[in-house]
Amino acid sequence: MLKHRLPEVLARLFPEVHDLIDWPTGYYLPDNNLPPTTADSRTGERAVDFTALVALRDASKACLHVEVQATRQAGFADRMALYHARLRDRFGIPVISLAILGDVGPAWRPDFATDLQGGYGTTFQFQIAKLLDFRPQVDSLLTSRKPVDLALAAHLLGLATRRRAEWRCQAKLRLLQSLHAHRGKCRELNALQAIIDWLMPLPTEWQRRLAMELEEFILDHEKEDKNSLNYLIPELILQRCKKQAAAEGAALGEARGQAIGEARGEARGEARGIARGEARGQRQTLKLQLEVQFGKLSPKLLRTLERADAGQLERLAIALLDAGSLEGALSAAGLRP
Repeated sequence: MLKHRLPEVLARLFPEVHDLIDWPTGYYLPDNNLPPTTADSRTGERAVDFTALVALRDASKACLHVEVQATRQAGFADRMALYHARLRDRFGIPVISLAILGDVGPAWRPDFATDLQGGYGTTFQFQIAKLLDFRPQVDSLLTSRKPVDLALAAHLLGLATRRRAEWRCQAKLRLLQSLHAHRGKCRELNALQAIIDWLMPLPTEWQRRLAMELEEFILDHEKEDKNSLNYLIPELILQRCKKQAAAEGAALGEARGQAIGEARGEARGEARGIARGEARGQRQTLKLQLEVQFGKLSPKLLRTLERADAGQLERLAIALLDAGSLEGALSAAGLRP
């Protein structure tokens, strides 16, 4: 999120630093490797989490350095000081060092390193953002339309529910439902879903329950235009949940079919008809998703989608969640463009 939404992250976590930067000028993202300054260096090569070369409003330049620390670590401040020195040596400009602390200990707030002794030495200071400090704002973060706020809410809810699977399931459902009203771009929403899945993992049993809750949510909104993003968003969320459950060994498709069959007592012929109807709906949803992500579809590709069977459509839907290109998604689904 730092790479794609740096101004929004700084505005939320470091507003004073955000106001120093001349954002219309743009910024450059160099590689994050920091080789040792000498061949016999005892600290060896290092890699920082994030750096950006920025222009400041006073027309000067600076190197912005951000470290994200999820757990308490002895020597973290000394590591920040080492990174600061190497970045200053590499770029030859002032370095703004920031640390995002996502740990569970409210008292751990390292913001300086010093080697002063006997009146000699140096002291290095850096700014920190303690994510726990945003706990009182969780409700407002959940109603925000900003991706950075939703990601922050996911982190806080993940910490608050780390030992309560049932609470986490409900909190995750609430977050995913908020994406339905977000009205963002598909690529952006997929990225947010991936962040939520990473910050709030669930045991297999609760992941299945979450998928069923999402299916009920989709049914409650089935009267909406199925060609709109408003309908597509929960469908994409459900597909991601299915993929995660499958990775954990959960046969979500079989469980869903069995649950529907037992609840409705559908006959085999009716099941076939429903399957064909679902395939048509899924095909239409995939067409919309492909157009949103990759632009207008060629007639040849449309014919390929029409000929695709249910298994290929399902694989394509899963592949699109992480696809970097149209060709890669089609290849993963066993389809030729």
